[in-house]
Amino acid sequence: MWIFPLKRKSDVFPTFKQFLVMVERQFNTKLKQVQTDWGGEFRSLSSFFQTLGILHRLSCPHTSEQNGVVERRHRHVVETGLTLLAQSHVPPHFWQFAYDTAVYLINRMPSRSNSSLSPFQHLFKHPPDYSFLRVFGSQCFPHLRPYNAHKMEFRSTPCVFLGYSSQHHGYRCLDPETDRIYIARHVRFNELCFPFKSLQPSHKPGLPPSLDPYTSVYPTPPLLDDLLDQTPPVTSPQPPHPDVPANTATVIPDPPSPPSSPPPTLHTYHRRHKQPASV
Repeated sequence: MWIFPLKRKSDVFPTFKQFLVMVERQFNTKLKQVQTDWGGEFRSLSSFFQTLGILHRLSCPHTSEQNGVVERRHRHVVETGLTLLAQSHVPPHFWQFAYDTAVYLINRMPSRSNSSLSPFQHLFKHPPDYSFLRVFGSQCFPHLRPYNAHKMEFRSTPCVFLGYSSQHHGYRCLDPETDRIYIARHVRFNELCFPFKSLQPSHKPGLPPSLDPYTSVYPTPPLLDDLLDQTPPVTSPQPPHPDVPANTATVIPDPPSPPSSPPPTLHTYHRRHKQPASV
């Protein structure tokens, strides 16, 4: 399986012509039949197929199930690419590298339809090199001495692994500080570290970092028992009230009551009302 990211639908025709020449030259075969829908990007190919004797089959309008094999492959690539982006916290604008890596991995996965052989082995007649695989989006340290302008520059710098080069037997390494991509063969990997993860915000947008979305923003009113346990601050010693015993210096008086009876303390009031009334 091959993938060609395109910016415009008009790029389909020249890209397909190059792909056709590559397939016929590399695999010594001839393309006999192509099935597509009647999208605008494929209409320009109809006359081209006629000149080469290639049969162009079309699916019925609004019947995508007639292209079920291609649609299922497309879904597999998209879901695998999105999984790579989500697992590594790589920003979405690097989707092209994620989808390229997804196709690279899918072509090397064993398939039941190929007698448990990978598409790569089925096409090239030898198994792929699985030791070359690395974790997408992980931290890597490429050997950068060939890129250095002078000897005082560092021989490596922390980069992010963005897949495999289609034209080299090497890795794509992104320097997040300069946004430069290096193609290197000699690379050290730290596959447990994902640099883009530390660059993501640690809280949800729109909420302060210290607020938990499941916690109420209103303070909880204190309980009566908590108020009773609190001792009021005393700035200077004062003589006890004449109606209060001398050994109770930390009590809090209630509002004044009628002169006929002395004002009871809050502690006495609370203790008296907590006892059940006698019958």
